[in-house]
Amino acid sequence: MKRLRLGILMMAAAVLSIAGGLATSADAAERAPKTFKDCEMCPEMVVIPPGTFIMGSPETEKYRDKDEGVHKVTIAYSFAVSKGPITWDQWEACARDAMCDGQAIEAALRLDREGKPIQDYVDHGRGSHPVVGVSWWDAQGFVGWLNRKIGKEKYRLLTESEFEYAARAGTTTVHWWGNEPSHDYANYGKEGGPDVGGLTGGRDVWENSTSPICSFPTNAFGLCDMHGNIYQWIEDCYETNIALLPTDGSAVKRGNCAVRGFRSNSFESNSKTLRSANRAFVYAPNTRGRNYLGFRVAKTIQ
Repeated sequence: MKRLRLGILMMAAAVLSIAGGLATSADAAERAPKTFKDCEMCPEMVVIPPGTFIMGSPETEKYRDKDEGVHKVTIAYSFAVSKGPITWDQWEACARDAMCDGQAIEAALRLDREGKPIQDYVDHGRGSHPVVGVSWWDAQGFVGWLNRKIGKEKYRLLTESEFEYAARAGTTTVHWWGNEPSHDYANYGKEGGPDVGGLTGGRDVWENSTSPICSFPTNAFGLCDMHGNIYQWIEDCYETNIALLPTDGSAVKRGNCAVRGFRSNSFESNSKTLRSANRAFVYAPNTRGRNYLGFRVAKTIQ
């Protein structure tokens, strides 16, 4: 009788263990980022949930700029974001369909800021590396190509607040992985500021080059290269008055529209600009040829 009771208890424990394992697997599947692709050459998209976060940086944050005032933003809708920046492969597919000006970008990359040929031009990688040298208008052209693919006006650039929300992924630290910069989590340059220049360390083996997208860990939302590799165009015009910034996730349509913003950081940029709160509004929307500037896309899904 004792052996029978022991056998029953062991069977019950096994059933509970299996049930617990199934529940754990189901929970993990529920927590996993939801992804989709709309076409073969379309970017892999990650669904970002609604939420509220504090945008900007506290006054105590090292390297903080004065236009990073803290304010609460509530994004009351789900939206999708490309897992990584748009790649050369994806850009060239758009160029083959004559909706992206591939030749103009090739020419712009080979000129310096004074319009003179770069004698020692170096290509920073193609294929799965992020496309660079594109203007804000070029990014809009790519968005139009995606929308034509699906027959709907759903793709777009991220707004500035959407980008920071997606980069933070629920964190309040300087970077999504913590308060200290780390070459284990991003492809960026020198430590501190103001000097720029490539640097390697940890997982970062690309000293003066972009890295293939998603060469580093993803954040809690399932996104990669939200810090480092390349700067990425966003939709917004520049607004310095924090009180006038949107609190609902929308883009700034007023302010200084002679420049458009970009976020993230790049392979040659220092850790000062690697921070989640860092803002960059220095280029006109028709600026081409910057070998550290590309973009990623968002998609409206509500």
